[in-house]
Amino acid sequence: MKKKLLILGSIVIGIIAFLLILKSVPLNEVWTSLKNAKPQHVIGYIIVSIGIMSAHTWRWKIVTSTQKLNIPFQKLLAYRIVGYGVSYLTPSAKLGGEPVRAALLTKHDLEFHEALSSVIIDKTIDIAACAVFFFIGVITLLFQFALPHETETLLLVFAIVFLTLMILLYKRLTSGNSIVEPICKVLGLTKLKGFQKSKQKIRSFEDLLVKFFKEDKTDFLITIVISGLTWILMFLEYKFVGLMLGINLPFIAIFLIVCFVGVAFVVPIPMAVGSLEASQLIAFSIAGLKTTSGLGLSLIVRVRDLLWSLLGIILLSYYGLNIKSTMKKLYNNSEKTEK
Repeated sequence: MKKKLLILGSIVIGIIAFLLILKSVPLNEVWTSLKNAKPQHVIGYIIVSIGIMSAHTWRWKIVTSTQKLNIPFQKLLAYRIVGYGVSYLTPSAKLGGEPVRAALLTKHDLEFHEALSSVIIDKTIDIAACAVFFFIGVITLLFQFALPHETETLLLVFAIVFLTLMILLYKRLTSGNSIVEPICKVLGLTKLKGFQKSKQKIRSFEDLLVKFFKEDKTDFLITIVISGLTWILMFLEYKFVGLMLGINLPFIAIFLIVCFVGVAFVVPIPMAVGSLEASQLIAFSIAGLKTTSGLGLSLIVRVRDLLWSLLGIILLSYYGLNIKSTMKKLYNNSEKTEK
């Protein structure tokens, strides 16, 4: 009940923020910008968006192949779209869909901890790429814009901490050391009754993570290259968004926009209602661009995400996966196995 009230409260806050933003921005200018978008720019945007989703799936395909899984690309693409939709529609900072992706993989005669390992590897690579990109971007940003001293310090500290954590995580994995158990100890989860029963599965799960980062080095490097490709496509995607709005966005402005979009989705509000619009107004203001264009961009991004989410929910229905009952079933099976 408490969790439901928190989610409801976050939605209400988001809606209020969204309405306040709409009230302060001349919507007729936003609509004019969107209405004058050229067909070639819209088509380019759609193609690149599909390319990004496909590249992410290709990276996941590489990870699953190292675990001797021969899952068709189109299946993995469908599972990724489902995960994307679940993450977007829940206040989960883009993480809510990962267990769902793993649950869908169990349809291919996999245990849940094995399926989850491929999803976690894929997500770890994604976050690591984000850390490197963010660090490079912040350094570039500090040289390009005269930001308040406090903001510069905060950005730099966050970028260094983020990158350092990812480097330490990678070093720990490649050395074969446990990462889940120490985290569980810090959080006090090792004292729970069910933890001892799950210890063996946790070790098996970690062995799969270590194997990929320590032994499958060629595949790891390929996934890094694919991650770089997704970032190039992402910049191209926002380039097309800018052209749709009649703006030729420079590289540094696109970086700002991408960073602020990421921050917006960290806020625990489903669909980033309000936070996405506010983040784009701030990004466009810092870049010295019209704030009405920022709202136009956020609306385009929102339409794209809603379409991906709608497709994800349709696919979820097609595969007949009830998230709550599936997770319960997986837990019960795990208990039986342990006994």
